[in-house]
Amino acid sequence: MVAQALSAIRHHARWPMWRRALGILFIAAVLALIARKLGTIDWDAVLAALRGFDRRTLLPAAGFAVLTGLLYSQFDVLGCRYAGHPLPVRRVMAIAYVSYTMSLNLGATLGGAGVRYRLYSRAGLSPPQIWSVFAVAVSSNWLGYALLAGIILAGQLVVLPPEWGIPPAATRLIGAVMLAAPAGYVAACAAWQGRHRTVRDHDIYVPSPRFALLQILVSAGNWAAVAGILHAFLHAHADYYTVLGVYLASGLAGVVIRVPGALGVVETVFLTMLGGQVPHGLLLAALIAYRALYYLIPLGIGTVGYFLLEARGKKLAAGTEIEDGQRR
Repeated sequence: MVAQALSAIRHHARWPMWRRALGILFIAAVLALIARKLGTIDWDAVLAALRGFDRRTLLPAAGFAVLTGLLYSQFDVLGCRYAGHPLPVRRVMAIAYVSYTMSLNLGATLGGAGVRYRLYSRAGLSPPQIWSVFAVAVSSNWLGYALLAGIILAGQLVVLPPEWGIPPAATRLIGAVMLAAPAGYVAACAAWQGRHRTVRDHDIYVPSPRFALLQILVSAGNWAAVAGILHAFLHAHADYYTVLGVYLASGLAGVVIRVPGALGVVETVFLTMLGGQVPHGLLLAALIAYRALYYLIPLGIGTVGYFLLEARGKKLAAGTEIEDGQRR
């Protein structure tokens, strides 16, 4: 079943050739920029900055890292509610967190889809229900992104690098277009709430406006909390809105370049956009600490959690087989 799910996801995720070419060009540019930057980095300054992160910096950053896990897991809680499955909230949050950590580090297809499919199927969800959970999680993630990015661009809260050649008027227009996406989604839910449609054998119904608002607000909170991790390390040199804007830009770049964990992509965007106002040693130290708190430590927790959930799934399956045998 996992193989079939992955095959279906790959089929839907095929990009046109121009996007693949754009991705290759972007990767080449990233590698060239990293190679150039590595030769100018004072690694002693990076190590000194890492040693300088004390409890007053690490505790808030760790708090935001925990908050992101709690918020992201709510995507799946909403997804199970949408799918109509009464799986206990604690188990949903555990599966969501494990899937999230795998998705961040191993890629969306293996982690976000493959691990979710296996764990939810063991928990008793049908393939259409699992697809519904996944669809709610993905749509929630990008609706919240559009809200925050739209506010930042439309409000001119972040100044884009001049070499990008994007005039302020165009920036505001892009922001307005992005804001139209979550606004249009809520409006559509208000207008067509409860209507059902079948799309490629999937039964889709339009949720309530309240459900849509929860999706958007939880997602926006998640993106904002991740930026909070980085801001905890950079607060003395960059305001929060700047860090949030740069992080959102790196998130979009990570979609264009399909690299697990957006490795090198986040660093390149931050060096490009903040390298002129934040010392490179501190900036790279902050990014290293961020990766440890947001990627590596959660991956360790998620890996242990995966095997615990697998063991529980096998135990429940064995118990079900025994009950079926006794009934016969």
